[in-house]
Amino acid sequence: MGKVCVYFKSAYLALFVLLQTLILKTLSIIAPSLTKKILLKLGEKATMTQNPKFKFEDWGPTFTTWAFIKSVLNQIWISLGEEAFVGNRAPDTTVVTLDGKKTRISHFLKGHRPLVLSFGSCT
Repeated sequence: MGKVCVYFKSAYLALFVLLQTLILKTLSIIAPSLTKKILLKLGEKATMTQNPKFKFEDWGPTFTTWAFIKSVLNQIWISLGEEAFVGNRAPDTTVVTLDGKKTRISHFLKGHRPLVLSFGSCT
């Protein structure tokens, strides 16, 4: 994928996030119950609503905060141009270690041994 196309895609995603947040923020002021329904529907796709101990009040209001926008835009910037396809090499993505230091996946490679990445959730 060309660099211009990657930047265009990232700019589109950033604009989408900003617009979505602006709409949700406006809706939360005008119609809080409608906003809650919309966010709960979005949460179904991400399994956030399936944990009975993880209430809407824990995650719902964060979707309209500056911290949310900032973290999403930061992730878009970090992963700019990195795409994974079956059968191709994995991108050398930036990762954060358990002690909070930023590094890259390639840092963990040892010779010709395979590297297994396991993604999980703390929720």
